Amino acid sequence: MTVSLVKDKENEHDREAIQVELPGLGKIGYVANSPYTVRGESYSAGRLYDKFKKKAQGTVRYVLDDALLCTIWIKG
Repeated sequence: MTVSLVKDKENEHDREAIQVELPGLGKIGYVANSPYTVRGESYSAGRLYDKFKKKAQGTVRYVLDDALLCTIWIKG
């Protein structure tokens, strides 16, 4: 399954917010950006935010009870 990561520049709670979107459903959540919500060795939204301009894509690798873990690829 492929998801899109889209910077949410209008988010008033997190200036590095990145939405996760699923084709056909739209926004399904956000990339974790807190030491309490980031899983293991995963990148937080803050670490990913400056690595792409507006949008990136990811492939879902694991589905957990309260999280998805993805491999992210960034073009250009």
